Amino acid sequence: MAEGRLEIFCNRLEKITLAVTMVLCVIMLVVAWMHVIKRYVFNDALTWSEEFLRFAIVWYALLSASILYKRNGHLGITIFREMMPNKLQQFLARAVIYMGVVTIAIVTVFGAILVYNTRSQITPALGISVSWPYAAIPVSFLLMMIYGIMHIFRDIKGLPPVQAEMVDE
Repeated sequence: MAEGRLEIFCNRLEKITLAVTMVLCVIMLVVAWMHVIKRYVFNDALTWSEEFLRFAIVWYALLSASILYKRNGHLGITIFREMMPNKLQQFLARAVIYMGVVTIAIVTVFGAILVYNTRSQITPALGISVSWPYAAIPVSFLLMMIYGIMHIFRDIKGLPPVQAEMVDE
């Protein structure tokens, strides 16, 4: 089946996001090891590492959640839906896609407002604007919104939902 331009774009965006999360994971690992070695071998802790790791894990978690959303890999409680008639099951499955995109759009907007409102606050250890860590919210939810629009287009075209699977590329 031929992929549309939006799906091709989303697949590339997912690969970029996956690469960013992998690099971020390696950086977090290196910083954590530096912190441990400096603290326990040299008896002198890094002053910025804990704050950096706290912010990095938020970015990592939210970017990973966007990848999971694109792959339809989120958890769902299906026991109640499966007890309902088939037509209602199909309706609910479709409704979740549309309501999800609306909710994600709202979080994206409020996340952007949060970033704007915190731009002048400075973190104590890193000395950066608080808006940088908070930017993980609108960035990752914007990715989710793009992926959600892809899911809507797939639904409109009558294509099956994207299956949650690991991509080997």
